[in-house]
Amino acid sequence: MLKPLHVFRHPNAVYAASFASDGQTLATGSLDNNIKLWDLTSGRELRTLTGHRDGVCGVAWLPDGKQLLSASMDKTLRIWEVESGSEVLSFSGHQQYIESFALSSDGSLAASGSYDKEIRIWSIAGQATVRTLRGHTGPVYGLAFAPSAEYLASAGNDDSLRVWDVGSGRQLENCVGHKGTVQGATFSPDGRTLASCGSDSTLRLWNAKTLELQQTVGEHHGYLKCLAYSPDGKLLLTAGSAGTLHIYDASGRPLAALPSLHQNTIYGLAFSDDGRKLATASFDRTIKLWNVQEICGS
Repeated sequence: MLKPLHVFRHPNAVYAASFASDGQTLATGSLDNNIKLWDLTSGRELRTLTGHRDGVCGVAWLPDGKQLLSASMDKTLRIWEVESGSEVLSFSGHQQYIESFALSSDGSLAASGSYDKEIRIWSIAGQATVRTLRGHTGPVYGLAFAPSAEYLASAGNDDSLRVWDVGSGRQLENCVGHKGTVQGATFSPDGRTLASCGSDSTLRLWNAKTLELQQTVGEHHGYLKCLAYSPDGKLLLTAGSAGTLHIYDASGRPLAALPSLHQNTIYGLAFSDDGRKLATASFDRTIKLWNVQEICGS
């Protein structure tokens, strides 16, 4: 039986997790309105960052490793100084609560998707909205920057997967295929593939250049909520309402299915930068830390 390296707990559902670049600290965001920092060697809680007035749906470390960016249902993004736990900046503009969040690989841009049906792209250094993207006819549930940050993919409650040119804000494509809410999207590390998952219980792989559908995998039980590529791009993971983790190779070939890792929906998946650790964040109020070699056999 698989055993996690550590189990961390919030007093409410956990939506997101993010590893520091050194792999020694994990940040988690919860519906308890707080962000917690965990020491991955000892398993102890290091600090709680408080200030958001509603659930935290996204967390990501900035490249300097000293600051953390968070997204919340209180309609704000915030930057925190990790060492002191103090809030440095706050970004606001959405009219309804934020549901999705992404940070570009160089840390210069953030994107937020909201129940107001809008996507906002923010300049971290400029502390302002770069542009607002409109086109979705329902809440925006998932966001992902391409590795180059030239493109942004958005997943919506309107059953659509859309791709945008970040520089101009122009919508390039509405990828048709999912038969229900698209919950998540992510680009492969090499930028060649766009993967999406949704309430229709399917994983879909798209050519990121032509945006043509390459493959559909539909063997899941319950809806899929989140997905993530390993840093080397060799593995693609999905998880969702059944608390099951599905593992695929880069082509979408199923490798394993690990049932009941959590007792409720898995909302977040995060790899450490070296690809050796995986964090799963769940509505069951726990975050579990796993050895990737043990669960994936790689």
